[in-house]
Amino acid sequence: MFKRAASSGFRFAFKNSTTSKFQRFKQVPKLLAITGGASMGIAFFGKAEEKKPENLEQGTGNSEKPKNFDLIVQNADELYDNYLIDNCYNILKKFESSKCSELLWRLARVVCEKGKLAKDPNERKELILEAYQIIKKALENEPKEGCFGAHKWYAILLDYVGEIEGNKSRIEKSFLVREHLEKALSYFENDPTTWHILGVWHFSFANMGYATRMVAKAIFATPPSSTYQDALHYFLKAEQISPGFYSTNTYYIGEVYEQLGQKQDAIDAFKKSFKMPVVTSDDAAIHKKAYEKLKKYGVKDSEVV
Repeated sequence: MFKRAASSGFRFAFKNSTTSKFQRFKQVPKLLAITGGASMGIAFFGKAEEKKPENLEQGTGNSEKPKNFDLIVQNADELYDNYLIDNCYNILKKFESSKCSELLWRLARVVCEKGKLAKDPNERKELILEAYQIIKKALENEPKEGCFGAHKWYAILLDYVGEIEGNKSRIEKSFLVREHLEKALSYFENDPTTWHILGVWHFSFANMGYATRMVAKAIFATPPSSTYQDALHYFLKAEQISPGFYSTNTYYIGEVYEQLGQKQDAIDAFKKSFKMPVVTSDDAAIHKKAYEKLKKYGVKDSEVV
């Protein structure tokens, strides 16, 4: 269920099996790709990660906010949205001793991204655990009005910590992961990536293998479960909020249709996912996976150019 495929990145979107018609997809950022078909895969980068309500950062009642809070948030979000991770980190790092939840969850987010990009497994682990400690502090200092980002990124990092600790730990944390994602949506329901992540959660448990299911049954009297229809609901909701916002979401829609036996709908989704711009490491991995799905269904290269 929680299988995650990691790659050192893709210089080419595909290998020798592709034709010259696809050379326009050739250049892809050499980044660490972290994704997977049946993975929770909930820690990821998306350019349109959240469309925050205008007053989300205003009037939180948190006295720890610095005087130039609005400018800090604006700069940090712009840098993150443009995947300038180190620049964003340099701005937010100085606030690690702060008690401002809005700054802390952003710092946790960017430290998590640094972990995803780390090539050394030990460095990746250290950064993910560092981000987890930061996000816990963000929740501990959550203002009474709540903090959407703190709950969202706590869920994401909790899953990553479970991955580090092993499959049993990840399953044990699964209900809490869903709880915090749903809590995040209770504060801000129009964030497409939170809907997407919940979709991956439901897909993972709908697609759970026998061995993993046995582990889950040993942990819980009533283990987590779901259906492909539930997963599709969340993926389509994310797409409704922000059409075409994330190639991985489009790809998962194809995965669900495939599981439901809706072949043509699956092919259409894989085609759409394949044609989406390749900007991040997630995009590169999905671009390749979508192409492989299309080849499996016998779709010709000329049909997707």
